[in-house]
Amino acid sequence: MQQFPDNLGLATDLLLHTEIGVVESHDDYIVVRTPDAPEYFFGNMLVLQQRPSVSDLKSLEHDFGHLIGTPPLIAHRTFAWPESADSVVTLDAFVERGYDATVCQVLVARPDEIHPVATNSFVKVHPFALQEEWDDWSRMQLADMPDPTCITSQRYVAHQQRAYRSLIERGLGNWWRAFIGDEQVGSLGLFFLDGIGRFQTVITAAQHRNRNVCKTLMAEVIRLGAARSDRLVIVADETYHAGAIYEAMGFLQQGRIASLCHEPRITVAR
Repeated sequence: MQQFPDNLGLATDLLLHTEIGVVESHDDYIVVRTPDAPEYFFGNMLVLQQRPSVSDLKSLEHDFGHLIGTPPLIAHRTFAWPESADSVVTLDAFVERGYDATVCQVLVARPDEIHPVATNSFVKVHPFALQEEWDDWSRMQLADMPDPTCITSQRYVAHQQRAYRSLIERGLGNWWRAFIGDEQVGSLGLFFLDGIGRFQTVITAAQHRNRNVCKTLMAEVIRLGAARSDRLVIVADETYHAGAIYEAMGFLQQGRIASLCHEPRITVAR
């Protein structure tokens, strides 16, 4: 793993993007493109070696247009870079210029470091097998977005489903369903890249949160599938509570990923 060996979140992001899109090195950037999904904001981005300054913004936007694209096909701009676990990240100057700023924790554990956690005995877990499970997944993803009726959000979710199913068909992992009775109450992806297990899009249905659904799902998937990897990686927005759940399970913060995204005003897909 040559790119960002000290940040397994970015490293596995790039390995996943290599499988479903195009990843190229270009001067000071790693260029990520997903040609069949131009509205996939974090699938069409420039990855920087370090945090930019606001004085870099004009040249960054110029290079983004040259390397990724410009409106109408590419209507957003996204930049991401690694941060250390203890760095002070101040991005207010970019926010003032219309960017959304996000900082995520990169959490890492070895399978044998996972602690027992409180689980929900009513929750059962198995890998997706039926189209109706993917239909439920799409509905749950859209329900978690600001505007589920937005056509851009719907196209984004449809692309993600195709991409994940292609990874599964190639034997790179599975998508897992948590269910109570016949109802899907949560799901996550776990894919294996260079011996590392990378979790994707852990979600619990709104009406089933705070019932140990996430802990049950994570613990069971690790029990059933972690033997394929020597390290497990999950990336979580540090402003949300999910990181504390993963740390309680035995994950430790290794670093962070920071990003800036200037979204088109008419869309909400991420």
